[in-house]
Amino acid sequence: MTRFAKVLATVLAAGAVSVVAPTAAHAAEYGCAGNLIDTYAVKSETGNVTLSTIRLYYNADTGRNCAVNLKAAAYQASRSQIDISIYTNDFREDDNNRPGINNDFDSGNFYEYAGPASVIGKGKCISLHARTWAGGKRGSRSVGGVHCG
Repeated sequence: MTRFAKVLATVLAAGAVSVVAPTAAHAAEYGCAGNLIDTYAVKSETGNVTLSTIRLYYNADTGRNCAVNLKAAAYQASRSQIDISIYTNDFREDDNNRPGINNDFDSGNFYEYAGPASVIGKGKCISLHARTWAGGKRGSRSVGGVHCG
């Protein structure tokens, strides 16, 4: 093998490593670890335009549910108000069956998405609420008591 071929092989091998490394670094999507387990469309008040999508993830190793509210691609070019809330309502015998609330939220003027927002959800039902203002339209979506367990 010529000197040039050895140098070229070394450069190509180094390039292959740099291509693989970023993939591993981006394993968490939108700041949420775990697997995507569901999506819910957030439609305009008239119901005919999808403004964003709630993406719900679950990490079995940690028992954590995580959610983001991702704007539709057509609305990502400009900032607009968007938010996401995630919470669990659990009733425990040790607190006389009063609801204990575990919640998290993110809200602001963002280009792409609100979140991540996360809660420990192992053995509990998850509820979500999202609002999106985009393209002169607004919409909201609530999803209650899903992915219990």
